[in-house]
Amino acid sequence: MHLYLIRHAQSQNNALPEEERVEDPGLTEVGQQQAEHLGEWIARLKLTRLITSPFRRTLLTTEPIRRATSLTPEVRIDLHEQGGCYSGHDFSTKVGRPGMSRREIEAEFSNYRVANDIDGTGWWRSKPYETWEAARARALRLLEATKHEFAHTDERVAFVMHADIKRLFLSHIHTDPLEVPCNTSVTEIEFTDATTVIRQFNRIEHLPSHLVTR
Repeated sequence: MHLYLIRHAQSQNNALPEEERVEDPGLTEVGQQQAEHLGEWIARLKLTRLITSPFRRTLLTTEPIRRATSLTPEVRIDLHEQGGCYSGHDFSTKVGRPGMSRREIEAEFSNYRVANDIDGTGWWRSKPYETWEAARARALRLLEATKHEFAHTDERVAFVMHADIKRLFLSHIHTDPLEVPCNTSVTEIEFTDATTVIRQFNRIEHLPSHLVTR
């Protein structure tokens, strides 16, 4: 199978200093343009499955892909960014927040299939801030679950996700440090029953140069 890791388009938090960031931002105007360019380009990947993190910025990035491919996006918690959904700007003040609930996601993104473990309390359920070590362990579980679900198939799957969890996922495949991926960049991984190979990293040919951001 082929897996495509797609970082979300530029969020409002990406454009703000750390102390002004909010728990679940949308996209900037630049981010909206990036997502549209991605949607116009994505058909060449011939995707068969489209899976997204439950953060608003990934849901919004997924929408142009959904329109271009006619796939039904699947919303899964395990693709969320390191830390979870939280407010606060340093470790001592970071407080877990609920995240969008099933009803909120379905109201705004009616064509999406929401995982059963997202309920009325919000997908993060105000749990404590997720540490880097916990996120790295989650990334390994996600990798192993992905292999189990798809490695024996011919599926072409996109994960719309986030910079840090994307790098943590890749760290279990590629031991050398990787740069922060650009917004809407595409990384391709090929899985077989025996091998896992990164074919392309941080692909941004769909973006004009003035829309390239991190």
